[in-house]
Amino acid sequence: MSGKKLPQGKIIASEGEIGVQADTLMPGLYWRFPIIWRISKSKVTQIPHGSVGIVESIDGQPLQKGRLLADDIECNSFQDASAFLKNGGRKGPQVAILLPGTYRINTAVFKIEHAPALEVPKEIVGVVVAMDGTPLPSGYIVAPEPQGDHKHFQDGQTFISSGGYRGPQLETLQPGEYYINKRLFEVTLYSVMIVPPGYVAVIISSVGKELARSPVAPEVSTKPNLNQPIHEAIESLLITDRNQRGIFRDPIAPGTYNLNQIAYKAELVPTSAITIDWASSQGPAETKIIGKERPEVGQSAKITEFFKFSQLRVTSKDGFQLDVDVRLIIRIPPPNAPFVIARFGTVSNLIEQVAHPLIDSSFRNEAGKKAAMEFVHSRTELQLQALEKAREEFSKYHVEVQGLLIAYISVDTQLLETQTKKEIAVQQQKQYEQEALAQEQRIAVAEKTARANQQENVIAAKLSIEIAADKAEAARREAEGIRDATMTKADGTSYENERVGAGLAAAYKAQTEVLGQQNIAALKLFEEIANGKIVITPEVLVTGGGQESGNIL
Repeated sequence: MSGKKLPQGKIIASEGEIGVQADTLMPGLYWRFPIIWRISKSKVTQIPHGSVGIVESIDGQPLQKGRLLADDIECNSFQDASAFLKNGGRKGPQVAILLPGTYRINTAVFKIEHAPALEVPKEIVGVVVAMDGTPLPSGYIVAPEPQGDHKHFQDGQTFISSGGYRGPQLETLQPGEYYINKRLFEVTLYSVMIVPPGYVAVIISSVGKELARSPVAPEVSTKPNLNQPIHEAIESLLITDRNQRGIFRDPIAPGTYNLNQIAYKAELVPTSAITIDWASSQGPAETKIIGKERPEVGQSAKITEFFKFSQLRVTSKDGFQLDVDVRLIIRIPPPNAPFVIARFGTVSNLIEQVAHPLIDSSFRNEAGKKAAMEFVHSRTELQLQALEKAREEFSKYHVEVQGLLIAYISVDTQLLETQTKKEIAVQQQKQYEQEALAQEQRIAVAEKTARANQQENVIAAKLSIEIAADKAEAARREAEGIRDATMTKADGTSYENERVGAGLAAAYKAQTEVLGQQNIAALKLFEEIANGKIVITPEVLVTGGGQESGNIL
């Protein structure tokens, strides 16, 4: 009740001024004059396990400009208010907190708020945003890490003193319990990042200063240049320094990661087959992406990417509309995933900006060169051509094409009916030709059957022919034998006659020489008469009728 008055702006007396005193009375016996002193009892401050005490000072020096919390002052955990005020303690929320325990604190000087300790559950990561500290420099999104050991944000004063910056922090809180000043640090819990099998994650870093860019846009050529680069320089800039902003050159493999989702963005890229279908479906065409969420327990960890568009509608050279079902299968090798993300941002953009226009235009162009049925009949050739073209184009974007299939080609009904009738006619003609061949075969079979049935007679006839031939041969040979015998006999007779004639001639000659030629002739005549070869007596007697004497003629 007596003493000097408090200076303007002060609330708590620390040097014997009139008013609320900074010092407190510890347990014990004290003599105080009641007219001068008014004493009130207060319970000690207890901070239970799993809680922290957030302190706010009623008195002290004003906060520094630009600060939200007052620095930690040596005052025995706020149990010595006089020391707090004398050592330059400031009004307002304090950086320091009270850990679990019992404290004798002057509640007239310090207001204590109980707050639960921060608990980070399993498979959760805590991302910290500092509410106080050095302002974040321009060009930064994530604050650079301070040099001091702030015990995972549990020592707020060390964080401030070592140059900690406001804003999102690079360091994360792993599962566990932390005593953190919630007025200094705001913690957001995120699920851990899971990269499933069949994927890699390309990390896009927001850490570090913004990359320098040219203030002048590059010129666009008015002349087409087919050899111009596919990638711009900024699109192919991949980094290896984790404290630099950009896209990491090396993707991360399947697994679970405590990723700071403010500092880093993970873009999942499938490294197994990516199927793109152009097929008929109900309703408008839509793009469906499977695999962005973690599979439920018990489900297969193998996830595929599937994109679906409506059928490819093309117009043939002869004016018919054809609907073509196509399936394209591509694959992004893991080392190439960062290039794809740098160029397109997402796999969906790759499909929509490259795959869909490429396949659509390829089939439209080919259909315009061919008649409808020629287009249908050259399906295999079209498939191979489209596959080679897709491989060539996708290789520019570091993507493999594993296959391209034409599943179905829908033809105009009228054209299909015409072709069906034509084909039926052709098939009927072939049928008639086959039937004619069958009849010819039937005739041949019947002929062979008849021949088989007469085979016994044929054999008998053949045997008769052979027998007759043998007999003819025998007769011929017999005749030849007779001929030869006759010729031999004739030759003998001729020789005999020749010898006999020669002998007779010799005899006649000798006789002629002895008897004379006329005598020999007369003698020869008499021999012939004697041999009966010459007849001199008449053999027929002719007489007159009725007379005893008649004439002999």
